[in-house]
Amino acid sequence: MANPESDIHAALMAQAETITGYSMLWPQKGGDQPAGEHIRISHVPNDNAPADLSSDVMERQGFLYLTLVSDLGQYEAVTKRKAGEIAAYFKRGKPLKMNGTTVKITGHNVRPGRQEGGRWETPIRISYWSMA
Repeated sequence: MANPESDIHAALMAQAETITGYSMLWPQKGGDQPAGEHIRISHVPNDNAPADLSSDVMERQGFLYLTLVSDLGQYEAVTKRKAGEIAAYFKRGKPLKMNGTTVKITGHNVRPGRQEGGRWETPIRISYWSMA
């Protein structure tokens, strides 16, 4: 059964599926970490707030984190460029729709990367908003 939270999640994941050139690690699907460069996905919704006191409509917002996981041995500028290209799949103002629920992308930014074990991780934060 569809509900706004699952529709928002599905709309964000459907847009993430349009990213080409990378293996993906999806939430709760599990699996081994790919040997090469890949993207790890995490959806972090914020608390919902009522649109007004007389309505069941809720203001829903949160973040989709896409983490570009790369091998060490290249300049950070290279991974930041790649992360920026990934973020561009989520253009500001772009409406995503699923089962009558519309999600609007409110922005994206590439966060500073860091070494994790023998890999370099560059987080990409996609922010969204919906009234549903």
